[in-house]
Amino acid sequence: MRGCSPMTSVVLTVVGKVIEPNKGKTLELNRALEEYLKLVRWYVGFGITSKTKLHELTYEEAKKRFSLNTALIQTARDKAVEILKSFSERKAEGRAKADRPAVKRVSIRLDRRAFKLDKSSTKLTPYWLVVSLRRGVRIALPLAFGSRQKQFIEETLQGLWELDSVELVKRDGVWFAHFKIKKNVVTYGAEEAKTLIGVDLGEWNAVAAAAISRDSPSRPMRGQFWGGQRIRFVRGKYAHIRRSLQRKKRLDLVKRIGSKEGRTVNQMLHEIAKGVVEYAKQFPKPVIVMEDLEGIRDRMSGDNKLLNRRLHSWSFRKLQKYIEYKALLSGIPIVYVKPKNTSRTCHRCGFTVDEVKGREFRCPRCGLRYNRDLNAAINIALALTRGRGWGAVTPPRTPT
Repeated sequence: MRGCSPMTSVVLTVVGKVIEPNKGKTLELNRALEEYLKLVRWYVGFGITSKTKLHELTYEEAKKRFSLNTALIQTARDKAVEILKSFSERKAEGRAKADRPAVKRVSIRLDRRAFKLDKSSTKLTPYWLVVSLRRGVRIALPLAFGSRQKQFIEETLQGLWELDSVELVKRDGVWFAHFKIKKNVVTYGAEEAKTLIGVDLGEWNAVAAAAISRDSPSRPMRGQFWGGQRIRFVRGKYAHIRRSLQRKKRLDLVKRIGSKEGRTVNQMLHEIAKGVVEYAKQFPKPVIVMEDLEGIRDRMSGDNKLLNRRLHSWSFRKLQKYIEYKALLSGIPIVYVKPKNTSRTCHRCGFTVDEVKGREFRCPRCGLRYNRDLNAAINIALALTRGRGWGAVTPPRTPT
């Protein structure tokens, strides 16, 4: 079981698009990216996963070999260590066969020493990112933000968020700035919660949420659904378009529609996450309980190729992250519990069935008939009560 402490940090990524940089700025960005990639590859070649050891061994030599700003030399070292550690984990799990990771592309990471975000009254845009890439070279990049992203940038400029770092990303010839911002928020601890909100994620219903009182966990309160039909439609539509374009070998258009699909689905996920938090806020001192989804794709895979494609494209973890940060900003704590038969267990009497068929859960022991997703959501909420002494669930007498 894992959760958020009463004081926790909310970390978000805000993306801005670099507005048509002139030839000189584009040349500097491309030069820096090429040299940064070479530097990361050079660091990876040492195979050292300790930042301290790698710094001691290579820092002076790196300054001689590369003309990048010293701050970028250090972030490239950090990025190389992250790549090596991630590769080692995949290797241990049998998901990597090579001896060393192949670094084909990177983004340029800037810490606070190498950039400054300014706001001006220029007609082109009010937002400018001033960056130091190579020694003695500083350039100002004009940025454009979407409405939601602009709101967070404005709050950051007002000091409501801390600006941590920036990743300069080149995608299909276009440059983007990914700002990492964070804020410390205060919530009450899960032990103080009065209402447990179980949240079950799925494909048919994107979310099913059910509330139970800490004092009376055996009496679930009114639940709510957020359907997944719109997301399934968008995923299916773009999958069809993608197959058609691939047959025509229009790979340029495949990338373009992929970005559009992602933006459309993300908007839907944000709307669902907002709805879940608003649902929780109507109850006294809620805590949102969700399943730890590690390995969910493996658990949900089957023999049906079409179903597998749909499940593996489903944004389970992304939706959880959206719910998490929106909840924390509202002062609502989040707790993750280990999933164990939540969809196959009767929330009333605790009996576990072999298989749930259709959209209704039917318990052969106590006769309960319940929506299968709401039943799972209640079980997720009840998982938080185990070992905490929060009331007792008394199963009814078994029917004769």
